[in-house]
Amino acid sequence: METSLSAKQKIVLATIINLTHLYGGAPTLAQVKNALKYPTVSSVQRHTDALKRKGYLTTGRGLSLANFSEKVSIPLAGNIAAGTPFLAIENIEAYIPYDAEKLHGQAEDYFFLQIVGDSMNKAIIKGKTIDDGDFVLIHKQSTANIGQRVVALVGDEATVKKLGKGNGCIELQPESTNPKNKPIYVFEELIIQGVVYDILKNGSRRKQNGNR
Repeated sequence: METSLSAKQKIVLATIINLTHLYGGAPTLAQVKNALKYPTVSSVQRHTDALKRKGYLTTGRGLSLANFSEKVSIPLAGNIAAGTPFLAIENIEAYIPYDAEKLHGQAEDYFFLQIVGDSMNKAIIKGKTIDDGDFVLIHKQSTANIGQRVVALVGDEATVKKLGKGNGCIELQPESTNPKNKPIYVFEELIIQGVVYDILKNGSRRKQNGNR
């Protein structure tokens, strides 16, 4: 059974999970279409057919979840830069399913952000690099240890970097194959929003024309 999901399939699956909670049973294709604001039912059905083939939905009629109790829905809170700092979008854009048994603590303690840029493409979390377009799972916390990869606020802007200690300052260090990416030196109080916990690789991410 193929279990990997594209980014759109993850969002469709998360929507089905949320609607199953809301309605107390399997939602219809029309209800999923309306929730996602898709133009037609067929645009939803091609994703649900793939989810059935991959074992996330039952193969009978309807959109019944397989192994539903093993997944939790974690909010996708927008984009974040792994390069030049980029304003994080705090509005929830969607929900992404994640294996509950892999979490430490409650699902409410986590959120997803999507990476923009290549400044962390040498960082390895649980055997996976942080590439442009990937979804990073963030554990909410306001402190971190030197060497951890953090979501940090610099002024009003947020970025994901390796936490380091410089000469009289805090360093937000890139881990990149691109020499254009440089560390950020912070001489004031640094606000940490969380620590990178895991990465979901985005199989449908855009092709890059050279390094960004």
